Amino acid sequence: MNKISKVVWVGLLVNIAWFGVVWYGMVSVQDVYDELSYSDRKFFDIFSYLKIPFCISIAMQIISLPVLFKLPKVSKALAFIGSLLMLPVSLIFIIGYLISAEKHCNNGLAVYVAGESNKPDSELNFATSKFAMQGILFIVIGTVLVFVGVSTGWLVACAGVVALSNSIRLKKHIMVGLLQDKLIITPGIYSDTCLVPLSDIILIKEDKKVFKLHIRSAGVDRKCTFRKNMIEEENYQPALEDIISKLARQNSSESVKE
Repeated sequence: MNKISKVVWVGLLVNIAWFGVVWYGMVSVQDVYDELSYSDRKFFDIFSYLKIPFCISIAMQIISLPVLFKLPKVSKALAFIGSLLMLPVSLIFIIGYLISAEKHCNNGLAVYVAGESNKPDSELNFATSKFAMQGILFIVIGTVLVFVGVSTGWLVACAGVVALSNSIRLKKHIMVGLLQDKLIITPGIYSDTCLVPLSDIILIKEDKKVFKLHIRSAGVDRKCTFRKNMIEEENYQPALEDIISKLARQNSSESVKE
């Protein structure tokens, strides 16, 4: 369980605390229920129906953690279905779960640690400002929708919070770079930045919009797709071409299988 992110435990505690607040509220209001206004009764009635589903949701979230190391797909289904009902409170848990899932997926790869002795020969970074702008826009739109009575507005706001948190997190991560005979790579938005021997990476695809890599190293076998419009540097082409030139290319027979 040491691959479980601390963010997961924080999120789980928040979810349990929220469940406790809902439960306590339902119990404490019973004595004065008849004195409440019609709208207040409706409000508490809705939450009274959520007690059991919330309990099941938290149980699914807890079960998803040990299952992650045996049945990742089942674990992901449990985590997401279990978190859906408790949104937006469960956002912290979801983000922590995704970080943990990436840690498990990349288990075996060396984590890149920035420092004087580990300065990249070249690097390309994530365009975090785009995530930030998208996040702020979604939060504003979602908030406005909620105030005008559109029930799905909170989903838009949640997407904005996720995008904003990604912009903060990815500031500390290199998208791709070179360090001697190794590639510095962040395989996914929620991944650590890793060091992978160039010989263990194959270029599957490259076009004007994306480039796709296949990592087979230290027991890890995964494919990563990067969008070029998410590269921060304006004149990234020479650096990217230099990085790609160091990688083996997928042969035509493998391309057909793709």
